[in-house]
This record gives sequence, structure tokens and C-alpha cells, in this order.
Amino acid sequence: MKTLCTLIVLVLLTGCSSLKFAQSVYSDEPQAKVIASVDTTNADKAKILVPVHVDTLPPLSMTDFTESTSKPSTTPTVNPKKPVNLEQFSPFRILKVGSRGDDVLTLKKQLNELHYDVGIVDDFYDQQTRQGVVAFQKYTQLERTGTYTLETQKALQVATNPVGLYPQLGLPRVEIDITRQVLLFFDAQGLNRVIPVSTGSNRKYCEISKKSGKEICGVARTPRGQFSVQWRIAGWRESDLGKLYNPLYFNGGFAIHGSPSVPDHNVSHGCVRISIATAIWFYNAIQNGTPVIVFD
Repeated sequence: MKTLCTLIVLVLLTGCSSLKFAQSVYSDEPQAKVIASVDTTNADKAKILVPVHVDTLPPLSMTDFTESTSKPSTTPTVNPKKPVNLEQFSPFRILKVGSRGDDVLTLKKQLNELHYDVGIVDDFYDQQTRQGVVAFQKYTQLERTGTYTLETQKALQVATNPVGLYPQLGLPRVEIDITRQVLLFFDAQGLNRVIPVSTGSNRKYCEISKKSGKEICGVARTPRGQFSVQWRIAGWRESDLGKLYNPLYFNGGFAIHGSPSVPDHNVSHGCVRISIATAIWFYNAIQNGTPVIVFD
């Protein structure tokens, strides 16, 4: 027990780092409550105090986004049996953050039916709606604008439910697609949500720890492979590289965690960022031991 406590303390001091421990170390940790399905209708109502420091690297140029470049995939993203009538797409109202109306409600219903996380399904286009649109654009390999453009409308008309690449691992499970920068959460019934993420930038970094004041250097790379949720911390926690909300650790100091900043590309130190609103329900929906597969 003394050895286990020592190892956990070391990981807590590291945050999103390259520190790795054998998964068996945490095999005796208590299991979280199993939640088969998720209701996100009240996710946006929580009031979270956002800290000054978060898991953030300096602004990058587009040439730094080495891991988010789209490439061909065998995963179907549209229904080939559902032809598109281009004549039906006449000029329409472009929807973005701040838009309101029945067309926003229709958009959110469509994305929600396809399991994209849009938060509360109402007639207001908020930041969580933008996250859902970005997730759809990422998965279908469109330009990541976060606005509902004519191109996005066309793609949505022929879209089918996203599918996982590792069904052999059973349910529940989490699949993190580095190329698309999305997370697919499968609960006990199947696909529950498609969530936009921001993973490691793949850059070298040297920064001053916000906790110890010492310099920390490393490579901002999210580990690939098959892991599992090992342990968790509720609420905000401060690591050497910033603050994380509701982190779920799946490989040493690497975690899926909430952040007030989830860019459309990979910019983190190595952790997997999700929005604060998503992190509220996601933390309670995932039990310890849930498989986490990270792949390009």
C-alpha cells in the first residue's frame, strides 16, 4: 500500500507527461459507478469557475498541426444509397455561435440523432453547439469552421452514424481518433456520443512548472495503443503543465480531461482535451477499467 501511494503521488505531480506505469499497479483501485447511458440536457447549466492556467501550449502556426492532417479512411461517413439533390441546396442562412431560431433547433436535432454532442437541444447556437458541429466536420473530414455552412449542410443530409474501428473490444469502450481529432464513446448499448478533442501537438517543449517553478521539458505526444481508465480526480486539479477538469487517467499521467480551450486542432501537451460541458457528464459515464484505444 505504501508503494502504491508513492507511485500515485509521483503521477499527480506530473500531469500530462510521458510518465508511464504498468496498468496492474492500479488494478486494486475502486470501480466507479456504471452508467449505461448519458443525459446531457443539463450539462450546460453547471457553473464552473475557469482557472487562469490551463493545459495550453503557445499559439501554433498551421504548419505545426502535424497530426491533424486529414487522410483517406475506410470508415464510411456518408450513405451511398442516399443521393444528394444539389438543386435543393439553395442559398440559406449560415448558422454560427449566437444564431437562434427553428433552423438551429433542426440542426441540433439532426446532429443529436447522429450522436454528436451538441449539449441542450434547443434553438440557440452556443459554444457546445459549435463543438458538435466541429465534431461532425472533423469526422466527415470537412473544413473545421464550427459554422453551419452550405458544405456542412450537404454532408449532413447524407451522413450516417459514425462507426467504431475496434468492436472486438466490446462495450463499453472509448476510441480516440488522432487523425480526425474526435473521441467515440460507446456505452453498454452502443455509440453514445462523438466528441471533438484536442490531443498532443507533437512538439518539443520546455516550460516552467506552475507548481514547483522548475523547468520541465518533453515532447507533446499523445500515446497510441490500447489502455484503460485507471484512476480519476473530481473537479479541478493543478499539474505541472496547467489545470485539468475531471481528469480520467488512462496511461500514467495522460488523461482525458475538461478544458476551457479545445481548439479545432491538436495543441495539448499530450492529454486529450474535451469541453468543460462534456467533461461534466463524461466523468460520471466512464467507469474505471473502461478500454481506451488511441490510434492514428
